[in-house]
Amino acid sequence: MPESRQHRKKKEELREHILEVAKNIAAKEGWQHLTIRKICDQIHYTAPVVYQYFESKETILVALRLEGLKQIYQVFTEINIKHKTPNKRLLEYGLAWWHFANQQPELYQVMFNLQGVVCVKNQENCQNSVVGFYFVAFSEMSLKAKRSEKLRLELCDNLIAIIHGFISLRMVQSIRSGNDHAEQAYKNVLKRFINSINIENNSN
Repeated sequence: MPESRQHRKKKEELREHILEVAKNIAAKEGWQHLTIRKICDQIHYTAPVVYQYFESKETILVALRLEGLKQIYQVFTEINIKHKTPNKRLLEYGLAWWHFANQQPELYQVMFNLQGVVCVKNQENCQNSVVGFYFVAFSEMSLKAKRSEKLRLELCDNLIAIIHGFISLRMVQSIRSGNDHAEQAYKNVLKRFINSINIENNSN
């Protein structure tokens, strides 16, 4: 007999509950201490039940990684609708990552293998799925300067390094100017980088 709608809903709710519990454990103990047994203890189910949804800890991490990717992709899409100029969109992409990492640090850590996360599957997809947003914006900004595709890719790499390097430093409390001013320092770096792209460089 086919599954009833109510049964499918319950299965989906349990799956989401498992993922939420995994994030909660990571928030308290770190990702390196997440185990299937600890999840079972908190959701009050045996391991075979969890394995119906996730065959291993790594598949839980992959599911969380994809969840985070979907969320940031939606945010980027909304930024594109709201802001028409490429320099403004690039700034908002950077700020979106900053707020996402602040609000959902566990998801961010999973997406970029930080804070004890070890997940090798789909590692590149997390960045590649959103890099297209950057590349389109850089292409629009580069029309007058006639920059090559190779240089536009380099600019994408530079922006990615600024965004995720700065966020990673903040997560490990290594902002030399002080974590109290980290967000403003981050904004300043983003603005300076984006403004530098607007300067036409005939040598390119």
